[in-house]
Amino acid sequence: MTTPLGDTPLEDKESIRELLSEYSFRIDAFEFAELGALFTEDGEWIARYARARGPAEIAALMARNIPTEPRRKHFIMNSLIRLDGDSATARTSYLVVLQASGAGLVPSVAGTYEDRLVRTPAGWRFRERRLVHDLAAELGLNLPSTRG
Repeated sequence: MTTPLGDTPLEDKESIRELLSEYSFRIDAFEFAELGALFTEDGEWIARYARARGPAEIAALMARNIPTEPRRKHFIMNSLIRLDGDSATARTSYLVVLQASGAGLVPSVAGTYEDRLVRTPAGWRFRERRLVHDLAAELGLNLPSTRG
């Protein structure tokens, strides 16, 4: 996952890329407690349709909103990472989230993750992860007020 304190800038950026990728693998595997642990205690997950703070609340939100069907797969690319000591920002394109639909796959959303990250004794963690949907179709989520 992430590496300990005292890394070089290149090692820091690689550790952050690992964190970004681990988020995608955890969400796709429905490992929401492990996903929540990628955030600081005061970390926030923010989207236009929901918001949560702290690892437990983030894990609970994901477990509530992401159904096991349709299955989905997150693809990320094009990360711009800016280091500033023990903090960093990252902008990452999520190329597409694919969902199973009948016998095929349907793209449901593409956009940008806007992240604020901090170095902790356990490695780099999200202080804030904001989802910006640039293109969105049916998300297939369990949302309280809308099925969007």
